[in-house]
Amino acid sequence: MIRPMSVLLFASLLTLSACDETDAVAVRIRLRDDFSGTVRTSGLVLPPEEGAVQKESQGVTWSHRVDVACANGTFTAIESLRIADIEFGAGGSDQAIGFARVTIPRGEAARWPKVFVPLDSNQRKEAAGALDPTGRTVEVGAMIKIELELPAAVIGNGLTGKTRGTKVSAEGAIATLVVPLDSVAKESDPIVWHLTWSR
Repeated sequence: MIRPMSVLLFASLLTLSACDETDAVAVRIRLRDDFSGTVRTSGLVLPPEEGAVQKESQGVTWSHRVDVACANGTFTAIESLRIADIEFGAGGSDQAIGFARVTIPRGEAARWPKVFVPLDSNQRKEAAGALDPTGRTVEVGAMIKIELELPAAVIGNGLTGKTRGTKVSAEGAIATLVVPLDSVAKESDPIVWHLTWSR
C-alpha cells in the first residue's frame, strides 16, 4: 500500500534548490531479486487555497504557489504495479539474466502526465520561481524521472519508441530514464524501457 505524504512548498525549497528539477516529478523503484520491492513517487499539486504558512504570514504579497506531493509504498510483484497508466514488468527468475520493462504511453489519452503534473506550460514556468529560489530553473515539471534500482549491476539499458529529449543512464545497479512531458503529447506507440542484469 502506498502512503501519501504532502510536502509543503517551504520544505521543498531546501531539497530542489540543491537537485535537478526532474527530482520534483519522479518515480523511484527498488526491485528485489524476487521482483517485489518499494516505490516512491513525487508530483506537483496546485493547492486549492493558501497554506498555513501563507495564512500566518504578514508583510508579504504571495505570487506563485505549488506543492510537491510525495508517497512511498511496497509491492509484492512488479508485474502488478501500475502508476496511472505506466506499466512495469520483470522476469528471468529461472535464467542467468534478469530483465525489467517499463511501458510509458504517449498521446492525448495518456493519463500519467496530468497525474504527475496537472499544470500547463505557463503554470510550470510560474512554479519554477516558487520551487527554485536560485532562478536557474526555467520550467519545473517539464520532465519525469524514472529511477529503477535493480538487484545487481545494470548490463543492458535501452529504449524502443525513443522520442526527442529522452535520456537513459546507469550507474551500478541504478538506471535512470528522463522523459520530457511535451514530447509524449503526440500520438504514437508507447516508450518501452528495457533493462537487464546478471542474476
